[in-house]
Amino acid sequence: MAKLFELTIAVVLGLCLVTHTIAASDDKGKKDDKDKKDKDSEEEEEPKLLVTKKAWFDVEIDDEPIGRFVVGLFGEVAPITVANFAALARGNYRMDPKFGYKNTYIHRVVQDHVIQGGDITVGDGTGGKSIYGADFADETFDLSHDDKGWVSMANAGPDSNNSQFFVTLQPARFLDKRHVAFGKVIEGMDVVEKIGEVDVDDFGRPKKPVLIKDCGVQHTHPYELKPKSNTEGNKKSDKSDK
Repeated sequence: MAKLFELTIAVVLGLCLVTHTIAASDDKGKKDDKDKKDKDSEEEEEPKLLVTKKAWFDVEIDDEPIGRFVVGLFGEVAPITVANFAALARGNYRMDPKFGYKNTYIHRVVQDHVIQGGDITVGDGTGGKSIYGADFADETFDLSHDDKGWVSMANAGPDSNNSQFFVTLQPARFLDKRHVAFGKVIEGMDVVEKIGEVDVDDFGRPKKPVLIKDCGVQHTHPYELKPKSNTEGNKKSDKSDK
């Protein structure tokens, strides 16, 4: 009888142990499933860098041509911001030859950080104008300034975008959620870096004029730009509407 009692106790304890182990395994499995779903969700939420248009800029420093850089624009992620930038790069907006980036200056350079331009009204960083009239709202913060070459809207605070933009010279994640990134340099990053090396005064203003001598827009068959890539992939035949 004592042995039967001991056996019964042993079986009960064994079942409890097995049940506890299965429950623990089940909890771990649920946690693993949740972690996997969270990871999958994050991957799914990361926007594709689909280049829908290209804007090109020919630059001079002190009247000397230094080359061209080309920006891939992500029109599916930030259509409102891209439409503004592309219209200004194309220029002559509303038949106004001064309503665009042509013959405007890179007015600010912070070495190893950004170059900034796009002040189409004053030229020194205190002005700017969008195709929407007044300043327009921050459209999206989906894209991260996680690499050099990101093109993003300069602003004076939330929802104060106009025509001014900057290009990163290094990763600058601290700008995320504060500035709307909408494009990336896909050709001519060396030209951008040359601009980033010019001598500046105490306010970051280039001592020699850095001029956007000419600019325009190229329509392209949409293609995906791989993250952290400053080179083109899957290039299709382009049609310029310069």
